[in-house]
Amino acid sequence: MLFSLVEKGINTLRSFKREARRIASKISPPMLVLVSGELGAGKTTLVAEILLSWGISGVTSPTFNIRNDYKTDSFLISHLDFYRLDEKDSAYDILPLDEDYLRSVVFVEWPEKAPQQIFAPFSRKLEIFIAMGKDGSRRIIEKEDT
Repeated sequence: MLFSLVEKGINTLRSFKREARRIASKISPPMLVLVSGELGAGKTTLVAEILLSWGISGVTSPTFNIRNDYKTDSFLISHLDFYRLDEKDSAYDILPLDEDYLRSVVFVEWPEKAPQQIFAPFSRKLEIFIAMGKDGSRRIIEKEDT
């Protein structure tokens, strides 16, 4: 499988927002977007800025309810956070394999906490890793299947 890799250094909130808009321009349904990084790295902020560029405001972290759904005029968006997922929870209830994702973009924070086969329905995938510098800067690394 071929993929492209992009890495960007981010030093300000303004440049973080600009990078989110650039990433948003690459995303279209059906697509799975996996967002990883340390606690506090800016995963939810990145997703919120991407959605804001699509006209959706008021995006909140799905940490406690695990899944938030949004809608644009042309497609659906699911924003999931598996941080609090434990053995008694079923990721398959949150992201069912039999759901139709053809008109959807699905963002997943903390994807490493879910069984990887849950992502099988998606042929298009973008992986984003946000690394935090000691000085508060961020590095965004994107890996997109091509």
